[in-house]
Amino acid sequence: MILGSEYLYIYNKDVKYEGTIYRDDKMDKKISVAMISGLVGKTPEQISRSFIFDEAYRLAKRGINIHIIRPKVECNSFSYGIHYHGLTKKIDMQAFSFMIKNLPTYPLFSLLRRPKSFYKENLYAINVLKKIKQKDMDLIHAHFAYREGLVGMLARKRTRKPLVITVHGYDILVEQSIGYGVRLSKKLDAIVRRVLDDADAIITASKVTFNEVRKIVNNISKIYLIPNGVDIKRYNPSLNGSYIKKSLGSQEVNIVFTLRRHEPKNGLEYLIRAAQIVTKDKEDVIFIIGGDGSLRAYHEKLAINLGLKDKVIFTGDISYSKVPHYYAISDITVIPSLQEAFGLVVSEAMACGKPVIGSKVGGIPDQIVDGYNGFLVQPRNSKEIAEKILWLIDHSKKLKSMGMNGRKIVEEKFDINKRIDKIVQLYEKLVN
Repeated sequence: MILGSEYLYIYNKDVKYEGTIYRDDKMDKKISVAMISGLVGKTPEQISRSFIFDEAYRLAKRGINIHIIRPKVECNSFSYGIHYHGLTKKIDMQAFSFMIKNLPTYPLFSLLRRPKSFYKENLYAINVLKKIKQKDMDLIHAHFAYREGLVGMLARKRTRKPLVITVHGYDILVEQSIGYGVRLSKKLDAIVRRVLDDADAIITASKVTFNEVRKIVNNISKIYLIPNGVDIKRYNPSLNGSYIKKSLGSQEVNIVFTLRRHEPKNGLEYLIRAAQIVTKDKEDVIFIIGGDGSLRAYHEKLAINLGLKDKVIFTGDISYSKVPHYYAISDITVIPSLQEAFGLVVSEAMACGKPVIGSKVGGIPDQIVDGYNGFLVQPRNSKEIAEKILWLIDHSKKLKSMGMNGRKIVEEKFDINKRIDKIVQLYEKLVN
């Protein structure tokens, strides 16, 4: 079904997002945003960059015209109030000439890269540029400093539209021990520095990312600390996940839960090793690890080797609709990260009234007040994780009160509506 130049994309899953309604772009003029965010999904169920989809959806509900431009060849579409655009073609002679013109824009050291990288960046950028002109957009919002921020900068130089960049972690933080962070490459570090210095506004979600950006840019007044947020109605202490508990055959046990990709930065190995310590002391505890990733097979084998075959459950990716119910059946959530820009899963668990044990890294200490709504532990310390889990199990009243303390913190500081309010205010400031 074609309506104007847009395809109507309908996703009618049983989720708490409103359905899509086609709107004519020629309605009363609202702020129109070119959002550069890679392969963000088109529905809540699609895991790819779901945190960006959630934000875009809520901005659209506030009356912002959101146009997400993705780096793949695709037709225009419209889903959940969001316009989606892609590349018109993979081989574009205009992109080659655009690339030649833009070479002086790049930091000199960054030119020592493969030509293919330059072409992809400029192909993406020229398609963004065309959409901005075609749709008469007001500003550019890039999620991640590289590559999206670079693409936004290249488009900005031709359109003079304000550029907002949200940094998310991998683009700004580094952890050398696990090879984490684009800035481990000196060439990409040079690009990130140029891009952030050129932006009109930079959104950070935590003190650690704010301070890291502050080291880079000359004008610190353009850095905004706007914490990430969760839907406090969707994640709440009254949820009932008994159907999940029943399906797992774990009715009368304590459940320790985490929802993390099986990747080096998330430190899941240290939680599995902590599980061995805990289960030696208490038999009525099981660990549920949600998520998939490159290290999943390694972690499953590790659990078997440690004698935890029946004590650690690996669910794989958990659907959007079920995630809150997994928090609901858990007693404790553990986030054993080695690096974390913010850690939205911490706030999700807190919103559900669960105490959280988290590593003392990145943005996790922004959310956990040690001893009040959970515990902060040193990264890579399985023994300390185990000790905190055992303490909470032995102090059930304190466990519950810590969980409700976390709920209060989320309501006050990490409600997603408050984040959206601030982003809308920032858009209005830049456009005006």
